[in-house]
Amino acid sequence: MSREPCHREATGLSMSHYDAIVIGAGHNGLTTANYLARGGMSVCVLEQRSIVGGAAVTEEFYPGYRNSTFSYVVSLLRPEVIEDLQLVDFGYEAITLENALYIDSSGDHLLLTADEQFNQAQFEKFSQTDFQAYESFEHSVDQIGQLLAKQWLNEPPKLGEQGVGDLLTMLKVGVDVFRLDAEARWRLMQFFIGAPETIIDRWFESEKVKSMVAAHIMPANYAPLSQPGASLAMLHHAVGEVDGRAGAWGIVRGGMGGITQAMMKSAMAHGVTIRTDAAVQRVNVSDERVTGVTLASGEVLTAPVVAANTDPKRTFFTLLGEEYLPEDFTRDVKSFRQESASLRMNLALSELPEFSALPDAEGAHHRASITMIESADHLNAAFHSAKRGEPADPPIIEAIMPSVLDPTLTDTPGHHVMSLLCKYMPYDLSGGRSWDNEKDRITERIFSYVERFIPRLREITVGHQCLTPLDLERMLGMTRGDICHGRLEPDQLFNMRPHPDAAQYATPVKGLYLCGSGAHPGGGVTGAPGHNAARRILKDA
Repeated sequence: MSREPCHREATGLSMSHYDAIVIGAGHNGLTTANYLARGGMSVCVLEQRSIVGGAAVTEEFYPGYRNSTFSYVVSLLRPEVIEDLQLVDFGYEAITLENALYIDSSGDHLLLTADEQFNQAQFEKFSQTDFQAYESFEHSVDQIGQLLAKQWLNEPPKLGEQGVGDLLTMLKVGVDVFRLDAEARWRLMQFFIGAPETIIDRWFESEKVKSMVAAHIMPANYAPLSQPGASLAMLHHAVGEVDGRAGAWGIVRGGMGGITQAMMKSAMAHGVTIRTDAAVQRVNVSDERVTGVTLASGEVLTAPVVAANTDPKRTFFTLLGEEYLPEDFTRDVKSFRQESASLRMNLALSELPEFSALPDAEGAHHRASITMIESADHLNAAFHSAKRGEPADPPIIEAIMPSVLDPTLTDTPGHHVMSLLCKYMPYDLSGGRSWDNEKDRITERIFSYVERFIPRLREITVGHQCLTPLDLERMLGMTRGDICHGRLEPDQLFNMRPHPDAAQYATPVKGLYLCGSGAHPGGGVTGAPGHNAARRILKDA
């Protein structure tokens, strides 16, 4: 992807006044800008980096090797957003990941494919009953997940004084819940208030299958299996689809930047101004309403509407200033929990990795999402280690090799790139240590662990990139490196995200809106917060 600054003036002339300014050219910011422009507003998007995309970007991390730098899989991107913004026409293409591998360092593994008989045989290596149990479990998760998905593109109802629209929304949610059978309603409540370990022990007998299901709570989460409500992450990630296939996951051809490049082109086609290398220093306020922004360069842009794709704490306390906010609101948002304890690595490889437990030259596991997890207790140990300020050793790792499905990511045929997401890695290290000093040591530990699965990994690695939670904060402006702009836990979702007085995208400051993952429905590359914020802005205009 080009890293040249992109400038597009809505009228072909230099402008400093717009109907709306969007802070942050991540996928949600670009989604908001697209819908606002289609609604007839003049819009300027401001991005601090030299490339649009936020956490959904493709970059060359080593000469001749490109990868999705931060987020790396697609599923949650709403089909309505894809259609409305005509993303396919602008180059967006998803490739389905058909397979999933769950493996421990002893070599025991579950390899799941599109072949049901093959999958049953995989389960029966460990249990004669867990395959049927897993099918029933997945059915419950899918039922409940689809109920939640219906709410993703709706503005949450107010918790306080409710209007007719809020009451109708609550009524619709109640009707949807009532339509579930009694079993599904019970399971819904378990997911909301129960602990994952209780749910897992209820359904499964094999430790291997339990570890696989335990790993499902890990993405976009930071919790042990004993934490009530932590199972919601399973539902959050059960609502996606790829090319109409419910529950499927995939990669984007050309990397995740393919999404945001398509969004950028769509926005520009509708007259949106997009400025890179344009960091916002502050949101300007006069007479209790926003008037625009001041850039780090000192330049002032004016607009009666500012939509912030930045996380809630950065938006309210760094860019705005708590002097403009109610005291109780400020205190509550300061306690909003932001941390995902994630470390990302991208590897440039001279050949396809060979797994000691799966010695095929190229097999289904190379075209799979790969989870390296020892047991369900491994997740608990990783969490408690991180809470003490110690990076998990070993971490739980999710990996994919996107270049197997998309050879355009490397310049040399036969070479590959590999993505690693390592959990849990705390933002604050114990003993006052700095990630700047610890990164190399932790990277070596990660390599050593992955070599239990891929013995020649260091030998075939020609280069790598490691991004700690501190790196994520510095590069993307995400508070504490939280890729979801706030933990996905029951009291931080729906009409409480990030606060009841900002859950409908409008904030206590007139003209300031939230359009990022810190708003409903939360993290992941969904486009839903951006869609919903734009709808609210157009309604208020």
